[in-house]
Amino acid sequence: MLASGDLVRTGQWGITANDSPTAFLSKFTYGPSIEGLFLQSNLGVVTKMSIWLQPQPQAFMSCSFSMPFFDDLEVMVDAFGEMRRNGTIPSCVWFTSLIETLCIAGRREDYWKGEGPIPDWRLEELRLETGYGHWYARFGLYGPKRVVEAQFEEIKDVLAKKAPTGTISGTLYADETGVDAAKVPVEHGSMFVGVPQLWSLPLINWPIPKSKTDGKAAHGDYAPVIPSSGKLVMEWMRKSKPICEENGVELMADFFMHERHVVLMNMFTWDQTDPVQKQNIKKLYYGLHEVAKERGYGMYRAHVNHMDLIAGLNDFNGHAYNRFVEKIKDTLDPNGILSPGKQGIWPSGFRHLREDQEYDG
Repeated sequence: MLASGDLVRTGQWGITANDSPTAFLSKFTYGPSIEGLFLQSNLGVVTKMSIWLQPQPQAFMSCSFSMPFFDDLEVMVDAFGEMRRNGTIPSCVWFTSLIETLCIAGRREDYWKGEGPIPDWRLEELRLETGYGHWYARFGLYGPKRVVEAQFEEIKDVLAKKAPTGTISGTLYADETGVDAAKVPVEHGSMFVGVPQLWSLPLINWPIPKSKTDGKAAHGDYAPVIPSSGKLVMEWMRKSKPICEENGVELMADFFMHERHVVLMNMFTWDQTDPVQKQNIKKLYYGLHEVAKERGYGMYRAHVNHMDLIAGLNDFNGHAYNRFVEKIKDTLDPNGILSPGKQGIWPSGFRHLREDQEYDG
């Protein structure tokens, strides 16, 4: 629905005869495709959509691979990146750091009684005590049982050659009539089989001592899009780690690997009732932003307080992209009815409200 109240159907759904039998099967239309205009924008309100579901596969395998040391990440990214690109692993791979593994199981004070973030020597002790890896890669394999088993054997062979110090595991679930996602245990299924869970929610309490009953947990992230390169992802971790620690938090990082890029999250949690922590988190965010800006990394999401800042990264040709999108905004919503400023897109009468302004607009 546009700001004028006009309803627009996109793709084949714009055809009303027989309710277009291809309405939910094809995203394409005759002429420009406009679906993307309503993703991460304020140009209209999505009132109806379709979701393509995957039939229950005959087999699902929950897979994980871990490596022991911080610097192992470069090898992991390159090994998995190649398998994502050549189709050996056809689905997204989720990488997590040791701190993320620990923070879901407890709070900082459970592992470290000293001041500030957990130091490296203590993290190494914790790794040895728990048997965790410093980095984990988790992914799922789906399809006919024999195909899934063959994929896993190939993955094991590749990793044995390229990352021999790592540890791989795979748990297979198979049923001739299709694997029931609801029956896959949470530790192996959850988001990998399309079942929402809140198992990661405890991480938000990481920095708050259990004795502080008036604390108020909060979390945020800086989320750059980085090439799927072991060298570049490792560089990001080495650059962001000291920035995190200087501001009182550990490097709590995870990322999702696609064929050619990764969507990375530098997570951070803090106590909203502590003004020092709040100020440190602000410095942390802007510190990470400077590193991303120097390297030309854009973001895939941002808090409402930072949307103008992140939109300002699109600086080619005098911020031509931003100017183009705002022309569309002025045409579709001249009165700025729909979320003015969302994603850094301001209607003409509101542009003086732009914050962290990096261009005149």
